[in-house]
Amino acid sequence: MTVPASTRTVALSRVDRRPRLPGLLAAAVVSAVAVGAALLFHRHLPAEPKAPAGMHVEKDSVTLEKGAPQWKAIRLGKVTTPGERWSDTFPARFRVDEAVSSRVGSPLSGRVTSVSVELGQTVKAGAPLFAVASPDIAALRAEQAKASVDLQVARAAYDRVKAMVEARALPAKDELESDQQAKQAELALRLAQMKLSSLKVSTRGDNEFTVVAPRDGVIIEKTVLPGQQVTTDDSLVSVAELDMVWVMADLFEADANGVATGVKARVTSPSLPGFSVEAPVERVSSVVDPERHTVSVRVKLANPDLRMRPNMFAEVRFLTAPTPGTVEIAATALVSDGPKQYAYVLETPGRFVKRNIVAGSERDGRVVVLSGLKPDETVVEQGAVLLDNQIDLST
Repeated sequence: MTVPASTRTVALSRVDRRPRLPGLLAAAVVSAVAVGAALLFHRHLPAEPKAPAGMHVEKDSVTLEKGAPQWKAIRLGKVTTPGERWSDTFPARFRVDEAVSSRVGSPLSGRVTSVSVELGQTVKAGAPLFAVASPDIAALRAEQAKASVDLQVARAAYDRVKAMVEARALPAKDELESDQQAKQAELALRLAQMKLSSLKVSTRGDNEFTVVAPRDGVIIEKTVLPGQQVTTDDSLVSVAELDMVWVMADLFEADANGVATGVKARVTSPSLPGFSVEAPVERVSSVVDPERHTVSVRVKLANPDLRMRPNMFAEVRFLTAPTPGTVEIAATALVSDGPKQYAYVLETPGRFVKRNIVAGSERDGRVVVLSGLKPDETVVEQGAVLLDNQIDLST
């Protein structure tokens, strides 16, 4: 029998309206049980790592028992007092020895008419460098010529007055006045000659002169060309003897500590394979460069074969004495966690204590220690990292 649609709708509606209380109660019970189980659950913390057998770890120390396997990874070494040693290599350059070099300019303003030398040329003292045409030289030469004529006239007048005084035609005082005028004329001529000779030039014409080399040497600088207008303030040519050269190194303030006059220096050059010369430091500047904060150090070297050319690059190392109170350890004994540096010191047999130190520069596998260690103490040279890791794991 077919049930009408309206009847089915009414039946479903009645079913939906039946109470759901048993289902809700069951869900509440299940939730309460889950919350209680969660509250009762305790997660077990992982067990603290145990130190390996034969090793006892404390906050800042590690103790190894006799015969412990860790001894195989440990190597001990002594804290030593550093001796003299060569410093790091510092860049330098060869420079002209200023004691045997000269800068040459024009003694009078004028125009350059010719240039007789080239850069790098070897010259002898008195060799022509360049010629200058100047109206001032003509005035000086005219002054000298006038002084020469005045002297001749004064001497002739003196001879005449002297003869007349001897003939009693003039009083004796006229002879004295004439003699004084002759001597003044002689002095004026000598002054004019000194003005010309002080220029240290050779005659070329009435209004032209030639500047000559003041010494034997090499032209190391040349800034003069024909037709150039020059003044007395211009430096036009530099002549230097290269039998001796300077080696100039600029050291930072901290690097200059321990470098003093007389300290032995070793000079090499990348441009001269196999070249190595040792010589004492001649001068250390007492002033720090205000811009670069460097200290200039100078070494003087003989250059008989002229291999060391001015402005060539060089390298310098210094044999420096240790700073009083410092000690030295192997570089492998140094441990660092960033801001701090420390080493493991053997305090008693088998017991290694972590000690903070202040380390300096490293060179040839050794590190200078400024504070924190004493001579003859024993430190861990190999295996310090192993001890450090065990302390980290235990904290």
